[in-house]
Amino acid sequence: MVRTPTRFRWLRRPPAAALVATVALVFGFLVAVQVRTQLLTPSNQVARTQALVRSAQDLEHSNALYRNRIAELRAQISALEAEAAQRSGGNLALAQRLAALRELAGLTPLRGPGVTVTLGDGKPGGPALADHLGYRITFEDIQDVVNLLYAAGAEGVSVNGRRITPFSGFRSDGVDVLIDQGPPLDSPFRIQAVGDRSRMEALLEDPSALPDVRLRVERFQVGFGWSGSSDLLLPASDSSLAVEFAHAR
Repeated sequence: MVRTPTRFRWLRRPPAAALVATVALVFGFLVAVQVRTQLLTPSNQVARTQALVRSAQDLEHSNALYRNRIAELRAQISALEAEAAQRSGGNLALAQRLAALRELAGLTPLRGPGVTVTLGDGKPGGPALADHLGYRITFEDIQDVVNLLYAAGAEGVSVNGRRITPFSGFRSDGVDVLIDQGPPLDSPFRIQAVGDRSRMEALLEDPSALPDVRLRVERFQVGFGWSGSSDLLLPASDSSLAVEFAHAR
């Protein structure tokens, strides 16, 4: 049997010392990497913590700025609301005043309790009487009744559906009654008033009120009466020349 010479055995198998050295070198490298990794991790954690702290501080600063701005805006809103409330109060008072003036001028319908007064022609008197035409209701009679109702607390008055205003004028064309520029009105007349119903009724019942009309009631049987109502509706003033109340002669 052929044997391998002793001097050539180290070429076929690595020496144990070289193998140990190689293993040690690799192990040392791994250990170094592990140690380096363990040393870097705390450093990165600290950096991240510091970054989070700075972000939190920046966010808190931004929030503080926003809170201050919100407080400023709320103060401005409160001031504007107060100013608007004052203007609203002034506008409301002005609107109420304007509504009262429009109502006083008869520019709006008026509804409420009141009275209805009726006046109508009586029977003609004989020519021997000096006032033989006293049986007819004149514009003065209507004007007297309207003034009486206003004196008793009327807030609005209408005559045969025509609203009376502070500027209304009464006249006659010789036969019929004319109010403002409206159509001629003929007997019977219906005078409606909205306001203090009890005061108006009390004054109408007073024997000393409307003495001329009461005298002609006895002498010419002039029609004169009234009735109270809990709900009357007066129309708004109409200056048109419509002839819905005109009567053919």
